[in-house]
Formats: sequence, C-alpha cells, structure tokens
Amino acid sequence: MKSIINKIFFTVVASAMLLLTSCESEDNINITTPDPTFELDIPGISNVFLNYSLPDNPAFTITWNDGVTSATSYNIEMATEDTFATPVALGTTSEKSFSMTVTELNQAINNAGITEFNDIPVFMRVKAGEQVSNSVLFLVTTYPVNAPTLESGLADGDSFTLSLDMNDQNAFALVINDPILDANLGVTVDYFLEAAVVGTDFATVEELGTSTDSANINVTHAKLNAVAQALGIAPDTTGDIEIRLRSVITNGTGDTLERIGTPITVTVSTYLTVLDLSTTWGIVGSAANNWGATPDLPFFKTDVDGVLAAYVTLIDGQIKFRENNDWAVNYGDTGADGSIELNGDNIDVTAGSYKITLNFNDNTYAIEAFSLGIVGSAYNDWGATPDFMLEYDQYSDVFRGIVTLLDGDMKLRMNNDWAVNYGDTGADGSIELNGDNITVTAGIYIVTVDLNDNSYSLEQITNVWGLVGSAFNNWGATPDAQFTRDWSRPFDDVWILRDVELLDGEFKFRANNAWDINYGDTGGDGTLEVNGDNLTATAGTYTITLDFSDAANPTYTIQP
Repeated sequence: MKSIINKIFFTVVASAMLLLTSCESEDNINITTPDPTFELDIPGISNVFLNYSLPDNPAFTITWNDGVTSATSYNIEMATEDTFATPVALGTTSEKSFSMTVTELNQAINNAGITEFNDIPVFMRVKAGEQVSNSVLFLVTTYPVNAPTLESGLADGDSFTLSLDMNDQNAFALVINDPILDANLGVTVDYFLEAAVVGTDFATVEELGTSTDSANINVTHAKLNAVAQALGIAPDTTGDIEIRLRSVITNGTGDTLERIGTPITVTVSTYLTVLDLSTTWGIVGSAANNWGATPDLPFFKTDVDGVLAAYVTLIDGQIKFRENNDWAVNYGDTGADGSIELNGDNIDVTAGSYKITLNFNDNTYAIEAFSLGIVGSAYNDWGATPDFMLEYDQYSDVFRGIVTLLDGDMKLRMNNDWAVNYGDTGADGSIELNGDNITVTAGIYIVTVDLNDNSYSLEQITNVWGLVGSAFNNWGATPDAQFTRDWSRPFDDVWILRDVELLDGEFKFRANNAWDINYGDTGGDGTLEVNGDNLTATAGTYTITLDFSDAANPTYTIQP
C-alpha cells in the first residue's frame, strides 16, 4: 500500500512541475511566420538558343511571387550585367509570369547593341513601382537581324570607267562587314552581290559576284561591263545602276534566313567587247554554197572604209558577190581582169582556203591563198597530217580555234606551208616570223592569234561540248557534233552549234566525246541537269546554244 501511495505522489509532483514549466515558456517564446517576398523563381533552363526557323515559339517564361506589393502591373527589365547599369525594358504584364517569342527576344538583344552571338549573358528582373525583385540569368545564343554592310571597295555614288585593256582586272574588291562570320554558329553564310535597273526595286537582278563564308567579293571590269550592258547601258556610254548585298544563312537542317542590305547607286561607263564588222555582202556560187542553197559566205569590214574582206574555204567552181543574199544587186568579173561589174560574169576558182578582198572604192577584188594553222609535235607530228586551221572571229578581228594539244612544241604557219611561219622568240606572247617553237603541255586550248599586233594566247579549258544521240550519230558510233564558243560573247561560257542536221530521235550534250560529264533536260524546262533526261528531236536543221555562264543553272536553246 505504501508503495502505491508513493507512486501517486510522484506523479502529482511531476505533473505540477510540468505545469509550472509550461507556464514559464509561454512568457519567453515568440512564434513567427516568414516575411512576405517579391522574388523571381529560378527558371528551369539557363541556356536559351534562339532558332530563327521557329520565330513565334516562346524563348523563355519567368514567374515570380509577390507578397509585398499590391501591384496590378509589373515591368520586366533585362541587362547584360548584373548591376543593371543600363537596363532595357522588355514589357509589362498584370500577371505573375512573363514570356517572349524567339523573334521578340532576339530583337531586344540586338537593339541593346550586342554584336556577339554566343553565350550572351542576359539578366532579368521584375519591378513593381519602387520594389525590385531579384535577378535571374540566361545565357542566350542569338542570330543576326541587321543586314551585312559594305566595309570597303564600294560606296553610294561611286563611278567606274571600265576599259577593255583592264578586262581581267578588278573594277573593285568588296569587303563585307558581318559579325556572324566570326560567330562560329555552325551555319553557312552565302553572299550575293546583285545589280538592277535604278528604281525597279530589284524586280530583275543581274548577279555581280558571290562568296560563301567569306567577306570578300571581287568584280572585274569584264563582269561589271557585262552586267551594266545587260541592264540597258549601251556600249561606250555611261549610266547608273543599283547594287545591293543579299545574304542567306543556312543552318544544319537546311533552314534559311535572308537579309538584304540597303541598295546603293553607282555610275558605270561601259566599253564595246566585240567589233561590229558585219556587212550586208557575201559570196555566192557553186564553189561556195551551191548558188544560195545555204546563206552566202560573209564579208566583213576592214580598217579602210569601202574595203571588205572574207576568209573562206572554197571548192572547184564559180563565185559572185551579192548583197543581202539576194540577186537584186550582184557583181561579177567580165573579162577576168580583177575589176567587178554589176551583173558581171561568174568568177572561176579552184579548191582552197582564201582571203578575198572586195574594194568598192575602185571596184576591184583580189583572191589570195590564206589559212592560218597550228603545226608541231604537239598536234600533227610537224605536218604528217594537215595543220589545225584557225577560223576568223569577226567579232574581235582575230583568228581563233579550240584544239586538243599534246605535250610538245608548236608553231603557226600559213597555208600548210613553211614559207610563212611564226614562233615566239622570248616566250613573251608575241609571234615573230621564223620565231622559236612554242612549248605546250597536253590539254584543251582556246588559241587566239591577232595579226594586227602579232599577239597570241593559249587559254586552257576543261571541256569541249558535243551533241550525241540517235538523232545524230547513233549514240557515239561516229564523233559527236562539236560546239564552238560563241565569240560574240567572249566573256561568257556560251557554246554554239550552227546548222546541225538532226533525225527523228533523242539526243544529249556531253563533254569531250565521253560520258563522264553529260547533260539532259529533266522536266523539259530549258535548264540542263547532269545525267538528265534525253531530249527529243524532230528531223530538221537547227542551231543550238549551250549557256554555262551560270554554272549552277546551265541552259540551252534550240532554233530551227
């Protein structure tokens, strides 16, 4: 019993002590709640890549808590430094969250004068009246908004006096200012320097030059002259054209972004690229063209008014001279005395290559043997076979030919004979009578000889184009029909095949009588494609032109 009483006493005393202690604690402890905050939440992402191909996608979203203010409107700011020394206003919202699209954020960063593109620090904060939140940091990769500019080489108001003597030299060397070239974003940047008629808003453009991932574009006298004339500035005249720089950025998935710079206006004085040596006179006859079955062999102007010249290959027969491929006005030689008479007698000739001179100042004519050819170990084993004959180019008053040469030596000679031959003593690009052999390496060449100043050139090229197919040579059973360069466009890669007779059938164009490089037309749109579809021919006589001036988009035309 005593033990039970003791236990009860202990319990009562312990309870009393606990009650006393509790009463003392109530007097000393302050129970608190957290202070209200105005705080931005830490975003789920810290790196933002702005993809120009998704301009309307959200670039970011920020949220915040506000237990401090009773604001109904919040202002969002950004800065590129955590001190916000130069804050930029991004927008206003009544919500406790804020978002911007890819385009909006990219433009805001560009407007802040940032010229870098990778890992740009962007600090953001929210303001409600005088209250300012903490800031959060994004590292942003942007893309350019501003178009590239012309750093040097070309400016508004520039004037260019072009010259044939400086044909291959630069009219200007353009340097482009575009920070993206140094950004290392893994994109390709293509630049297109374009020209157009003033005031047309570039409805039709002519391309002056291009570059890829490079700040340099060079434009030669020849290119600027050709473009200016294509835009309507006649040869040997002066006019204005507009020029602009267009840029296309391409990312790894093929998405593109185009930027177009501010156009500038320049003045261009052009030059004549070819001589107008055409006349209305020609040679007709059984020795020339079966008395007009094909066009008459043409005469060309010389440097003496009233004196015409023709370089022709004739067969045994007779000839006369007439105007406009018509018999209304024709001349022959009554008496075979070297003078011409209206409606005179036919003139007898024997087969050969000739220079025929027609002089209307004294009504005389002259026929002299004339051919200019290539001979040598590099072509025909010094005459074991006939020389390669150069043809007269009436557009430039020179002799030209496209020939395949071997490693070896060559000379030029007249009439397949050594009586008159030319070499190059000193290897200086000029020919001298009985001069030294000209050493060449194997290849295909455009050979040009100017007998006015005794100069010559050998321009090596890669391809000579031909026509092959069931419509011509049973797909190569005999040599292809060979194109020659269109000398009326000496600075363009244009080839022409005149008066080729085709059969009903199909054909293609190929290089060097081989199938390594061949073109057809897939889609029948006049544009050539490598290994494209066969073209279809209806039997007839045609003139065909291949234009490789734009190497990426070659074209062709066929005229009956």
